[in-house]
Amino acid sequence: MKNKYKYFYIAFLISIIYFATGCQRPDKSVKNTPLAQKGLLNLSNCNFSETFNLEGEWEFYPHQLLNPRDTISWKNVKKYTQKVPSTWGEHQIEGKTMSNFGYGTYRLRVLLPHQVPTLAIKLLSFGTAYEIYINGRLVGQNGKVGINKQSYEPYMLPQVIPFTNYTEKIDILVHISNFDHKDGGFWNEIKLGDANIIQMQRDRLVAIDLILAGCFIIMAVYHFGMFLLRRKDLAAFYFSWVNVFFAIRTLLTDEKYLLHLFPNIIWEVTFRIENLSVYTALIFYVLFFRAMYKDDFSRWAKNFIVGSSFLFIIIISTSTPYVFSEALSVGYFLLIFSAMYGLYVLRKAMGNKKMGAGALFFGFLVLFSALFNDVLNDFKLIHTLSLSSYGLLAFAFLQSFALSVRYAKAFTQVEELSENLEKKVEERTQDLNEKTIIIEKKKVDLEIQKNLIQKKNENTAASINYASRIQNAIFGSSEGVASNFKECFILLQPRDIVSGDFYWFTEAKRTGTNSLGEDNKTLFLKVIAAGDCTGHGIPGAFMTVLANTLLDELINTNKVSQPAKILSLLDRQLLMKLQKQGVNDGMDISMLVFDEENKKVTFSGANNDMYYVRGGELHQVTASKCPIGGDMKMYKNKKKFENTVIDYQDGDVFYLFSDGYQDQFGGADNSKYYKKNFRNFLLSISHLPLKQQKEELLNEHLRWKGGYHQTDDILVMGIRV
Repeated sequence: MKNKYKYFYIAFLISIIYFATGCQRPDKSVKNTPLAQKGLLNLSNCNFSETFNLEGEWEFYPHQLLNPRDTISWKNVKKYTQKVPSTWGEHQIEGKTMSNFGYGTYRLRVLLPHQVPTLAIKLLSFGTAYEIYINGRLVGQNGKVGINKQSYEPYMLPQVIPFTNYTEKIDILVHISNFDHKDGGFWNEIKLGDANIIQMQRDRLVAIDLILAGCFIIMAVYHFGMFLLRRKDLAAFYFSWVNVFFAIRTLLTDEKYLLHLFPNIIWEVTFRIENLSVYTALIFYVLFFRAMYKDDFSRWAKNFIVGSSFLFIIIISTSTPYVFSEALSVGYFLLIFSAMYGLYVLRKAMGNKKMGAGALFFGFLVLFSALFNDVLNDFKLIHTLSLSSYGLLAFAFLQSFALSVRYAKAFTQVEELSENLEKKVEERTQDLNEKTIIIEKKKVDLEIQKNLIQKKNENTAASINYASRIQNAIFGSSEGVASNFKECFILLQPRDIVSGDFYWFTEAKRTGTNSLGEDNKTLFLKVIAAGDCTGHGIPGAFMTVLANTLLDELINTNKVSQPAKILSLLDRQLLMKLQKQGVNDGMDISMLVFDEENKKVTFSGANNDMYYVRGGELHQVTASKCPIGGDMKMYKNKKKFENTVIDYQDGDVFYLFSDGYQDQFGGADNSKYYKKNFRNFLLSISHLPLKQQKEELLNEHLRWKGGYHQTDDILVMGIRV
């Protein structure tokens, strides 16, 4: 390991350790924060610019769910005190260790100053269902508290609960029951403080979780992209999945943001997924290390760790939460063993001077420290924040740094080989005369340039061909679109490999009036559009992807079904995305919405007209004379898109198109084909089956173009109803 990298690794490790130690919960003895004693917490002399953990001795009534409004009946119930936070299994009552299965009531009275702001409490998760009352009023709950497994439902969702109906003393009562998890009881503290501060702290923690999850997803996409570019690099493939599963775990731990998005997911499912993500990620981790350092990572270790992980995955998937939560205590030893063996492999690889091993060693050391912290925290030996997500993120960045070092060294080696080759050529040709040397050198230079140009052309063509496949996948197959109509054809001829013209189709379900005049009936609409983006080739193709995305959002997500409104919103969205970057590109588009129930079709267009043929006559429906997007100053407050509703008849043929067909140069005098010729030709073939019309249009285009190049992208669509 070179010195210039060693100090970077050490500085990075020190910063992570400093960050981790800074995340520890405050020491109560140092801060002199009051602790509850015998069920009473005195905060009357405290400044509520801070938050307080309601820790210490709470009153505890085992096997009782006391009525918070009937304190008189409590006199006949035996009272105990219990340390909070802690689990039931950590305590004894009358010489007997408590079971972690059961139910009970906790109570704490809190004395407040004369004047306090609006207060709130923050609760994480208890084992595994609770109800909380303040001054006799139910203010929050998780799951359903019951006296047996049949009458209760477990759930774990962090909450922030503001409340205002308090005096200078508040009485907090918590009912807790557990019949599923290996640990029951009040295992997390409650925070009390200014509602704004509590909410701000919660929002900050949620933001951190989202940033971490986003980083993991970005790293997953980055490494998966590396794998797609070089399929032999399985290490990148495995590491991308490690990041995916850690993103899932990040959203299911601590603030559990995923449960805020999907609150109806039952507790057992989330608990299983949370733990499955760990051992699935461990499998991909081992495969990643094995792919990176096959000579240093023994086969028996790989088989042992992967086999053990599969065993835990089976236990988690098939057994009850109590059984697999008990088994996970043993699983921590597998995680620690895997981490220690990973450090051993990386240290061995460093000794063998394997490229990138130094960066991975220090990154893995950070991850191992974070993992060890979380294990001690889970066993209640220390009280710190969960750091495994931070550790993996640090490792992921260092792994990317190691890869960049590897590629940089490979490039340097290529340069050195190139320089050595050039020196050898000079040595071998120095005995030749000056003229021969010049000629030979020119031949070599020309050959090198030829090969470079040929290679660049091949790479460029391969990239564009791949982009074309992606674009076709986004558009969907023309046969798939055609299958939704009586007859339909789509003629798409890019000028280059990728197209700036595009078609878009979807089926939408809306509520409206049917053909019998009945209101609030379900109508099935078919939406089809033909677009012509500014430019062609790759720039135009990028615009088609953006247009497809925006149309999908407006029609399928936002449920907009009126063409004029769709175009107006599409124009606004496109301007918002492009104008702030100083881009004035846009598109022309025409759109049809078919209501087959009422035999109506609605048209709206931006610079793209629509033709339809009925009874041997061609009719033109004019679009608005303004584009989607474009120069905002030129069209400021002047854009207006209109709907045209047509009662269609059986046999009508509708045509959507871009301007590429009619703008093609050719013929005897190399002139444009023009709209008039295009309309007349469409009318002349409109009686033919649409499949044959497509062939006739293509043959006419080739005949007119002759030996000239194609002028622009071409799109023509025909639909018979």
